[in-house]
Amino acid sequence: MADDELADYDFVEARTRTIEYEQFNTPARYFSALLTSPPVAAQCVRMGQLARRGQLRGSYTDAERELVDVVLGTDLGYNSIFTVHLPDAIAVGVRPEAILAIRSGDESELTDDERQIAAWARQVVSGSVTDESFAAMVERLGERGTVEFTAFVAFLFMTIRMWQALGVPEPSDQEIDQLVVGLLDGSMEIPDPTSRIG
Repeated sequence: MADDELADYDFVEARTRTIEYEQFNTPARYFSALLTSPPVAAQCVRMGQLARRGQLRGSYTDAERELVDVVLGTDLGYNSIFTVHLPDAIAVGVRPEAILAIRSGDESELTDDERQIAAWARQVVSGSVTDESFAAMVERLGERGTVEFTAFVAFLFMTIRMWQALGVPEPSDQEIDQLVVGLLDGSMEIPDPTSRIG
């Protein structure tokens, strides 16, 4: 490793250690693979930190952001992302009913606000954003908030595909179901919602 990449390496290692509550070790495996290129790994971490600060900037709420993780993890059929983001979703106030509805494929229990966020995430990923849906998001989040939220959705999509491509082991559906049950019945500790703001 080049000397001028050591700071990036140490930055990513320190950041990974902040996710101590994650029982499957999936982020550590992802960053271990990504650290083949410390500069790339560091930029991915910085973008993640920027995305998690959206509520602090007044762009979008943490619950809106974490709802997108549930939507894309489900739609893309990739369980590893849930190991971090289901605990985070509960911690920041995503409704358990929304999580269960999205994961079950029956979204009739979603509120109109939740449905709008889910639809926006899907439109960004599929390249089907319309003028009408963009205008509706601007009405909700403002122009800057909409641009930042869109960048977050695209970043999350990239992140999930990177986890998959780099071979991060995936928990089974049963393990994720058990994680959901533990989070909802209180047998699993909910993380501090500010612990990963960074």
